[in-house]
Amino acid sequence: MNIEITFRHDDFPKALREYAAKQLEKLERFGEEFEKGEFVFVNEAGEVACEAILHRHKGEPFVAHDRAPEGRTAVDNVVDKLVRQILKFKEKHSAKARRHRAAE
Repeated sequence: MNIEITFRHDDFPKALREYAAKQLEKLERFGEEFEKGEFVFVNEAGEVACEAILHRHKGEPFVAHDRAPEGRTAVDNVVDKLVRQILKFKEKHSAKARRHRAAE
C-alpha cells in the first residue's frame, strides 16, 4: 500500500509521520487490498485535525476525521474509526454472501 502523509499550515515532528504510517500499515491485517492510504494533518486553533482516507481497488474509500490536542491521539482515534468502518463493511458483505448461498 502506498502511504501519503500531508501536513498543512504547519510543520509537525518526524515521529508523528512515522507513527501515522505504522498505524496505517496495521490496517492491512484485515485482508482488504488497499491501493493507497492518506493522512492529512492540519493545525487549527491549537488542535490537530486529522483526516485518513483508505482507497480500495473497487468501491468507495473509507474516510475518517478527528480533532485532538495531540497528533498521536488524533491518529489513534482516526484509526479506530477506520477499523469500525472496515469491520462493518466486511460483516455486511459476508452476511450477504451467506444469505445468497442459503437460498440456492
